[in-house]
Amino acid sequence: MHISLLFLLDSVNFTNFIERFGYIGIFLWFISFDQLTPIPEEISLLVVGYLSANNIFNPVLAGFFSLLGCLTIDTIYFILSRQGNKFIKRKTKGSSSLMASYREKIKQNTIQAFLLLCFIPRMRLFAPILAGSMKFSFKKFLLLDGLALILLTSIFVSLGVIFHKSLSAMETKVKGLQDIIFFASLLLATAVIIIFIIRRRKNKTQDQNGTGKDKDEDRR
Repeated sequence: MHISLLFLLDSVNFTNFIERFGYIGIFLWFISFDQLTPIPEEISLLVVGYLSANNIFNPVLAGFFSLLGCLTIDTIYFILSRQGNKFIKRKTKGSSSLMASYREKIKQNTIQAFLLLCFIPRMRLFAPILAGSMKFSFKKFLLLDGLALILLTSIFVSLGVIFHKSLSAMETKVKGLQDIIFFASLLLATAVIIIFIIRRRKNKTQDQNGTGKDKDEDRR
């Protein structure tokens, strides 16, 4: 869905969509569609920054609504995790060893662990889930998650703006190719991130299988 969105950004239909939903559309994107795709929030934030530099959004307001959307979905995961909801158990199924590892990191250095999880593609939601399961107070969770999200949104929205300005400087030389270059770069970045996620999952599965075999040998 994200990939389709990238190709529609210059079309009349997508422009009408932005004019109709505006900043509320950004908020709705992060709490709904963004959760259903394997593509990280970083890519969405880059697009928001790019559109802001293209005078479709105010970058500060766009960043705020992006932050609000991410914080809302994180709060939902935090509350569900504190309650021991079955949905959270299904979502983290197969990641027990990884969760245990970051649980220890959070105990040792909470702020550093939150920031680290926030900047690892598709692992950001582990932070509120772990905070909920470890029974953090809501104020503590909100402070830590808010700090991490402010950094995340500020950096990637700014990068999107910078990317647009850099491409604008090249526009005189390659006129008409600005948006194509931007979206081609995004697609490349998306492909790299997805490959990284797939390899990480494969390595995790191999490690778990290896651990299981070792236990079987010990029993024999």
